[in-house]
Amino acid sequence: MNLGFGQAHAKAHLLGEHSVVYGYPAIIAPLLSLTNKAEIIDSDTTVIETDNFSGSMYQLNYRFSGIYNLLVELLNFFESPDLTFKLHVKSNIPSKKGLGSSAAYAVSIVKAFCDYFDYQYTDEEVFKFAQIAENKNHGKSSGGDTYAVMAEGPIFFDSNKDATILKLDTQAYIIIADSGTAGLTSQAVQLVADNYEKNPTVYGGYLKRMGEIADKGREEIIADDLKDFGQLMNENQLLLSKLGVSTPYLERLIKITLKHGALGAKLTGGGLGGSIVALTDKSETAKEIKSALSKSGASESWISKI
Repeated sequence: MNLGFGQAHAKAHLLGEHSVVYGYPAIIAPLLSLTNKAEIIDSDTTVIETDNFSGSMYQLNYRFSGIYNLLVELLNFFESPDLTFKLHVKSNIPSKKGLGSSAAYAVSIVKAFCDYFDYQYTDEEVFKFAQIAENKNHGKSSGGDTYAVMAEGPIFFDSNKDATILKLDTQAYIIIADSGTAGLTSQAVQLVADNYEKNPTVYGGYLKRMGEIADKGREEIIADDLKDFGQLMNENQLLLSKLGVSTPYLERLIKITLKHGALGAKLTGGGLGGSIVALTDKSETAKEIKSALSKSGASESWISKI
């Protein structure tokens, strides 16, 4: 019996979401404790099973067209369009919370198919396949999420769409909190696009400044200047609010983290709901922030060392 396995993990944008779609850089951290695992085995009929779907591949097309398109491309690539299989996907990454769930789904499925066919893939090949689903899901995907859910360390995703692992020597912790409300990535991307079209000077200025912040943030975090990096996160959040993708509840959670000692905090992902990320240089402060967020209504929270 043939068997294929693939895995990816979550991510959190530290700097540069939305502006990255317009060609500016971003800094994204992996969240290795939140994983997505895909397994393919031989089957007489094709069955797809995930945490929120069970059915045929063609039923998948109506609810999860990005994954459907990806499966079609993979089967054609491996010259097996009539292959029947069982695909099981298990994830503990919250969906629609700005943590890269869709990218992790796509990457784990691509890796599982490569394993099933005993194909020695490159990261670039995985990226290109996964982007088929990501572009369908979000309308316009920068690709940063896809690289981040494969990376073992924080990445600097530059304007040339290349991902560089940042070599860090730091005692930095990030606290990620799920607000409990679904993020609306495709709507947020469209909102920014509409605002940019209406007023390219103002909104283009916001996006440009976010790119400058990400460039500066790279220098600060490599130098282990976490205080200044935190201030850049705060400025990034102000610009995200001006873009229209923050919400009062996200702002409330951010203020709670700052009140309890965070060096900086912001929403992470597309916004209009979803999650926030806060930075600290002390383990005990991270635990205090996590506790405060839980008491303030965050549905889940996690601490991750950078």
